[in-house]
Amino acid sequence: MEIGALDRPLMLPVRAKAYYLDRLLPAKLREHYPELSHRLFYVSLVADGESLACVAAGALDFLVANHVIEHCEDPIAALTTFARKLKPGGKLFMAVPDMRRTFDRNRSETTWNHLQADHERGPLRSREEHYREWAETVDGLAGEAAVRRADQLRTMAYSIHFHCWTRDGFTDFLGRLRSYAPLRLIVSRSWRNENIFVLTKDASLAARSAA
Repeated sequence: MEIGALDRPLMLPVRAKAYYLDRLLPAKLREHYPELSHRLFYVSLVADGESLACVAAGALDFLVANHVIEHCEDPIAALTTFARKLKPGGKLFMAVPDMRRTFDRNRSETTWNHLQADHERGPLRSREEHYREWAETVDGLAGEAAVRRADQLRTMAYSIHFHCWTRDGFTDFLGRLRSYAPLRLIVSRSWRNENIFVLTKDASLAARSAA
Protein backbone atom coordinates (compact mmCIF):
# COMPACT_ATOMS: atom_id res chain seq x y z
CA MET A 1 0.00 0.00 0.00
CA GLU A 2 1.07 3.58 -0.64
CA ILE A 3 -0.38 6.47 1.34
CA GLY A 4 -0.88 9.87 -0.26
CA ALA A 5 0.72 9.13 -3.62
CA LEU A 6 -1.25 11.95 -5.29
CA ASP A 7 0.15 12.22 -8.84
CA ARG A 8 3.59 10.70 -8.11
CA PRO A 9 3.44 7.10 -6.86
CA LEU A 10 6.68 5.36 -6.04
CA MET A 11 8.01 3.25 -8.90
CA LEU A 12 7.75 -0.38 -7.79
CA PRO A 13 9.41 -3.59 -8.99
CA VAL A 14 7.52 -5.17 -11.88
CA ARG A 15 5.96 -7.93 -9.76
CA ALA A 16 4.95 -5.65 -6.88
CA LYS A 17 1.38 -4.35 -6.70
CA ALA A 18 0.00 -1.66 -4.42
CA TYR A 19 -3.28 -0.12 -3.36
CA TYR A 20 -3.25 3.69 -3.20
CA LEU A 21 -4.89 5.22 -0.15
CA ASP A 22 -5.74 8.89 0.30
CA ARG A 23 -7.99 10.87 2.60
CA LEU A 24 -9.96 12.47 -0.26
CA LEU A 25 -11.39 11.50 -3.62
CA PRO A 26 -9.52 12.89 -6.67
CA ALA A 27 -12.10 15.66 -7.23
CA LYS A 28 -11.60 16.93 -3.68
CA LEU A 29 -7.83 16.57 -3.95
CA ARG A 30 -7.91 18.86 -6.99
CA GLU A 31 -9.76 21.46 -4.92
CA HIS A 32 -7.21 21.08 -2.14
CA TYR A 33 -4.21 21.20 -4.48
CA PRO A 34 -5.26 23.43 -7.42
CA GLU A 35 -1.67 23.52 -8.66
CA LEU A 36 -2.03 19.79 -9.44
CA SER A 37 -5.54 19.96 -10.90
CA HIS A 38 -4.35 18.84 -14.37
CA ARG A 39 -2.60 15.71 -13.06
CA LEU A 40 -3.83 12.14 -12.61
CA PHE A 41 -4.23 11.17 -8.94
CA TYR A 42 -3.66 7.60 -7.75
CA VAL A 43 -6.50 6.74 -5.35
CA SER A 44 -7.99 3.28 -4.93
CA LEU A 45 -9.07 3.60 -1.27
CA VAL A 46 -10.35 6.65 0.61
CA ALA A 47 -9.54 6.52 4.32
CA ASP A 48 -7.53 8.21 7.03
CA GLY A 49 -3.86 7.58 6.30
CA GLU A 50 -2.83 7.87 9.95
CA SER A 51 -5.22 5.30 11.43
CA LEU A 52 -5.45 2.93 8.40
CA ALA A 53 -8.67 1.60 9.94
CA CYS A 54 -9.58 -0.21 6.71
CA VAL A 55 -6.40 -2.34 6.87
CA ALA A 56 -6.19 -5.44 9.06
CA ALA A 57 -3.30 -5.79 11.49
CA GLY A 58 -0.37 -7.64 9.94
CA ALA A 59 -1.85 -7.44 6.43
CA LEU A 60 0.82 -5.52 4.55
CA ASP A 61 4.06 -6.77 3.01
CA PHE A 62 5.19 -3.18 2.51
CA LEU A 63 3.94 0.32 3.13
CA VAL A 64 5.07 3.43 1.26
CA ALA A 65 4.56 6.79 2.97
CA ASN A 66 6.42 9.43 0.98
CA HIS A 67 6.03 13.01 2.21
CA VAL A 68 3.40 11.82 4.69
CA ILE A 69 4.86 11.83 8.20
CA GLU A 70 5.44 15.60 8.25
CA HIS A 71 1.69 16.04 7.62
CA CYS A 72 0.77 13.86 10.62
CA GLU A 73 -0.23 15.69 13.78
CA ASP A 74 0.86 12.73 15.92
CA PRO A 75 3.82 11.06 14.17
CA ILE A 76 4.40 8.62 17.05
CA ALA A 77 0.84 7.28 16.73
CA ALA A 78 1.09 7.16 12.93
CA LEU A 79 4.31 5.14 12.90
CA THR A 80 3.02 2.85 15.64
CA THR A 81 -0.03 2.18 13.46
CA PHE A 82 2.12 1.61 10.37
CA ALA A 83 4.11 -1.00 12.29
CA ARG A 84 0.93 -2.73 13.46
CA LYS A 85 -0.37 -3.05 9.89
CA LEU A 86 2.86 -4.61 8.58
CA LYS A 87 3.63 -8.31 8.63
CA PRO A 88 6.71 -9.34 10.66
CA GLY A 89 9.63 -8.51 8.39
CA GLY A 90 7.46 -6.10 6.38
CA LYS A 91 9.07 -2.93 5.05
CA LEU A 92 8.20 0.72 5.51
CA PHE A 93 9.57 3.12 2.89
CA MET A 94 9.47 6.84 3.69
CA ALA A 95 10.73 9.95 1.95
CA VAL A 96 10.87 12.85 4.40
CA PRO A 97 11.64 16.43 3.30
CA ASP A 98 14.88 17.83 4.69
CA MET A 99 13.78 21.09 6.29
CA ARG A 100 17.05 22.79 5.36
CA ARG A 101 16.28 22.37 1.65
CA THR A 102 12.55 23.22 1.56
CA PHE A 103 10.18 26.01 2.56
CA ASP A 104 10.53 24.74 6.16
CA ARG A 105 14.06 26.15 6.36
CA ASN A 106 13.08 29.07 8.63
CA ARG A 107 11.21 26.91 11.13
CA SER A 108 12.48 25.27 14.29
CA GLU A 109 13.19 21.56 14.02
CA THR A 110 10.63 19.38 15.78
CA THR A 111 12.00 17.93 19.03
CA TRP A 112 11.35 14.56 20.63
CA ASN A 113 9.78 16.31 23.64
CA HIS A 114 7.31 18.07 21.35
CA LEU A 115 6.39 14.79 19.64
CA GLN A 116 5.88 13.06 22.97
CA ALA A 117 3.67 15.87 24.22
CA ASP A 118 1.54 15.75 21.05
CA HIS A 119 1.22 11.99 21.49
CA GLU A 120 0.46 11.93 25.20
CA ARG A 121 -1.69 15.05 25.45
CA GLY A 122 -3.19 15.06 21.96
CA PRO A 123 -2.26 17.13 18.90
CA LEU A 124 -5.01 19.67 19.55
CA ARG A 125 -2.71 21.23 22.15
CA SER A 126 -0.32 22.49 19.44
CA ARG A 127 -2.53 22.76 16.34
CA GLU A 128 -3.03 26.52 16.55
CA GLU A 129 0.68 27.03 17.15
CA HIS A 130 1.55 24.96 14.06
CA TYR A 131 -0.80 26.89 11.78
CA ARG A 132 0.47 30.21 13.11
CA GLU A 133 4.09 29.15 12.58
CA TRP A 134 3.24 28.11 9.02
CA ALA A 135 1.55 31.44 8.27
CA GLU A 136 4.55 33.34 9.60
CA THR A 137 7.54 31.32 8.39
CA VAL A 138 6.23 29.72 5.18
CA ASP A 139 3.64 32.26 3.97
CA GLY A 140 5.76 35.13 5.29
CA LEU A 141 2.93 36.94 7.08
CA ALA A 142 2.91 38.83 10.36
CA GLY A 143 0.46 40.22 12.89
CA GLU A 144 -3.24 40.09 12.06
CA ALA A 145 -2.55 38.84 8.53
CA ALA A 146 -0.80 35.79 10.00
CA VAL A 147 -3.67 35.19 12.43
CA ARG A 148 -6.25 35.37 9.62
CA ARG A 149 -4.23 33.02 7.41
CA ALA A 150 -3.74 30.54 10.25
CA ASP A 151 -7.49 30.59 10.96
CA GLN A 152 -8.23 30.05 7.27
CA LEU A 153 -5.89 27.06 7.03
CA ARG A 154 -7.25 25.54 10.23
CA THR A 155 -10.86 25.92 9.02
CA MET A 156 -9.92 24.21 5.75
CA ALA A 157 -8.12 21.47 7.70
CA TYR A 158 -5.32 22.21 5.25
CA SER A 159 -2.60 19.57 5.36
CA ILE A 160 0.47 21.63 6.27
CA HIS A 161 3.80 20.27 7.45
CA PHE A 162 2.95 20.06 11.13
CA HIS A 163 6.50 18.89 11.88
CA CYS A 164 9.87 19.17 10.17
CA TRP A 165 13.27 17.53 10.50
CA THR A 166 16.84 17.31 9.27
CA ARG A 167 18.22 13.86 8.43
CA ASP A 168 19.95 13.61 11.81
CA GLY A 169 16.85 14.82 13.64
CA PHE A 170 14.58 12.26 12.01
CA THR A 171 17.12 9.48 12.55
CA ASP A 172 17.17 10.37 16.25
CA PHE A 173 13.35 10.27 16.28
CA LEU A 174 13.34 6.78 14.75
CA GLY A 175 15.82 5.55 17.36
CA ARG A 176 13.63 6.82 20.20
CA LEU A 177 10.51 5.42 18.55
CA ARG A 178 11.55 1.86 19.38
CA SER A 179 9.92 2.22 22.80
CA TYR A 180 6.58 2.59 20.97
CA ALA A 181 6.89 0.59 17.73
CA PRO A 182 8.99 -2.42 16.64
CA LEU A 183 10.56 -0.64 13.68
CA ARG A 184 14.27 -0.92 12.92
CA LEU A 185 16.03 1.38 10.47
CA ILE A 186 17.89 -0.59 7.79
CA VAL A 187 18.68 2.06 5.13
CA SER A 188 18.86 5.85 5.04
CA ARG A 189 19.94 8.05 2.16
CA SER A 190 19.81 11.73 1.25
CA TRP A 191 18.53 12.64 -2.20
CA ARG A 192 17.90 16.15 -3.50
CA ASN A 193 15.67 17.89 -0.93
CA GLU A 194 14.55 14.78 0.93
CA ASN A 195 15.84 11.94 3.05
CA ILE A 196 14.90 8.32 2.40
CA PHE A 197 14.35 5.90 5.28
CA VAL A 198 13.61 2.19 4.94
CA LEU A 199 12.55 0.35 8.09
CA THR A 200 11.54 -3.20 8.86
CA LYS A 201 9.11 -4.59 11.40
CA ASP A 202 11.49 -6.42 13.70
CA ALA A 203 9.92 -9.48 15.33
CA SER A 204 12.47 -9.43 18.18
CA LEU A 205 11.60 -5.83 19.02
CA ALA A 206 7.89 -6.68 18.86
CA ALA A 207 8.39 -9.57 21.29
CA ARG A 208 10.37 -7.31 23.65
CA SER A 209 7.62 -4.66 23.55
CA ALA A 210 4.94 -7.28 24.26
CA ALA A 211 6.93 -8.57 27.24
